[in-house]
Amino acid sequence: MKYTGGDIKRLGNRLRDSKGKHISDADLDLLQAHRLSFTEPLFRVFKDLTRYKIGVERSAIIAFRLKRISTIINKTIRKPQMQLNRMWDVAGIRIIFNNEVAVRKMLSIISDNYEVRGEPRDRFNNPKKIGYRAIHVYITDSISGKVIEVQLRTRETHNWATLVEITDVLYGTRLKEEGYDSDKEWGYFHQLVSSNRQLIEDEANFLYKKLDKHDFISKLAETFRHNSSIVKKQWQNVQHKDKYFLIELSSNSVPKLSSYSNYEKAEADYFDLYKKDEGALIVLTSIDKPSFEQISIAYANYILSYHKFIRDVQEILKELAIEKLEDKSFKEFRKIFRLYEDIQANNIINILIERDDVIVNIEGKSLRLESNSKISTKKRKEIRKQINTGILDLATRHKTFMAEIKGVYKTLPLWAWKTKSFLNRHERRVSKRLKSIELKFDKN
Repeated sequence: MKYTGGDIKRLGNRLRDSKGKHISDADLDLLQAHRLSFTEPLFRVFKDLTRYKIGVERSAIIAFRLKRISTIINKTIRKPQMQLNRMWDVAGIRIIFNNEVAVRKMLSIISDNYEVRGEPRDRFNNPKKIGYRAIHVYITDSISGKVIEVQLRTRETHNWATLVEITDVLYGTRLKEEGYDSDKEWGYFHQLVSSNRQLIEDEANFLYKKLDKHDFISKLAETFRHNSSIVKKQWQNVQHKDKYFLIELSSNSVPKLSSYSNYEKAEADYFDLYKKDEGALIVLTSIDKPSFEQISIAYANYILSYHKFIRDVQEILKELAIEKLEDKSFKEFRKIFRLYEDIQANNIINILIERDDVIVNIEGKSLRLESNSKISTKKRKEIRKQINTGILDLATRHKTFMAEIKGVYKTLPLWAWKTKSFLNRHERRVSKRLKSIELKFDKN
């Protein structure tokens, strides 16, 4: 399809006027043609940046995508002063490093090797109000002149960003697209989660109350458990030559993962799916040397099978629980401790969910492990060792936490017998829960 920059500018005006409704097939076809015009430039830049990132950090995760049709339309409507033909993030590449030092080294390499449009947007030094931290740099493909957006993140800041998107999926918020002010309570929640400082008691208390009000941990954990084994089974259908991944997601169904060796076929399927359901959350991506672990990290907001937040928030709850005990707010203490106990149980399962090579099914108090190949005696020993190491780590950190609680416990008045009894029972229950895990293997 032949078109000009003026055609795309006028398309943007029509999309804006339509408010995203009743868009003609001709306009959708033109928008898709515009998206696809970025394909070759995106492939070229991705290949070069993959080579550069290896010199910075071999284990860094690099992925690319063309912006989703629905997101392009929404952005056109949300930003009326921006012309569609000047939208610089239609094509994007994301690189996730272990630390900010590596991020800045990669930024220096990009600046030395590409024409950079404008100043890089440094959200490490100037985070968004909601807490977003990353560097966005816009570079020009030397052959086509197309602009490609490159996002540089650390694993920590990427984990936070995907949690925002998971919240959007599970609770129907629009924090990613519309930011802090679209929902100030959830915005403040994520601002606190992104903080790299120790929270004061009022902040930690707000965080806990938000978790409790929306049953956030349980909803996350149940979603992850529900999705993990099914999505891993889908991953087992991925062929060696498959490099492109189409992920479909809705808040009330398991993600559907399809893989392709041919990008044109993948894009055609994406476009068909969009036309069938314009509200569906669908992404088409490619990851260098893909693995289930990498795609789960890079697209945790689509895969919905694991997130580091469940473990991280536990440390905040520990501090808050001790503060409540010291303040003799016993009812609040008991509620926080129960949430802590639930997280401990979820952490046991997460020890196995993180593995690429096994599928975890929950059967009562037992965990049954499946695999697409025979689980050999050697692998069984390795898995048991991993579980034992993980449980020992959980038990050690629990013991340290309980020692802190006992230091306060000794000072409790006699009338606090209910909390003392609660603690005695729950300490035994947590310890028993950690030790009682029963591991079963499939019949292979």
